[in-house]
Amino acid sequence: MAAFDSYDPPYTGPSDREVVALLQRMASARAQLLKAEQAAAGSDQARVANRRIDAIEEAHADLLWAQAQLCASVKDAQARREVEKAEAREKATLRRFGYSSFRDYLKDRTSPPTTDLHLQLARKEYEAAQTAWENLQREIAAATLPTVVIDVTDGTPRPIL
Repeated sequence: MAAFDSYDPPYTGPSDREVVALLQRMASARAQLLKAEQAAAGSDQARVANRRIDAIEEAHADLLWAQAQLCASVKDAQARREVEKAEAREKATLRRFGYSSFRDYLKDRTSPPTTDLHLQLARKEYEAAQTAWENLQREIAAATLPTVVIDVTDGTPRPIL
């Protein structure tokens, strides 16, 4: 018979605090990047790029908000529909500006070389925060897998379906 002391409870996913902390990190990284980009550019071409960035970033922020609400929602079906709508809006915005995914946009936005150290650091933090969010989403998806309950009443452990 298995000892109860060796039982490890299933992973339930990141805590609400972890999700909120990461959302705050992403908001801060986005604000710092926008500020650094505005300080580094002042031309008409930069203003056009800023409008494009604002549109894409707003659509992505809406998606992140919908995903965060899904994490905390008891109305799972409604929250999933909101995520799907936000994903569709983001994809449409990305397509309008010639990007096939947010990752492609992010690569394009953070890859041009610069001598501005503040801009360079802001780009790295923004990309790191985005990667951390994607990892957190994978953790959440993994944690929602069905839990296996083991019946040990007969002396022989067996899964209960």
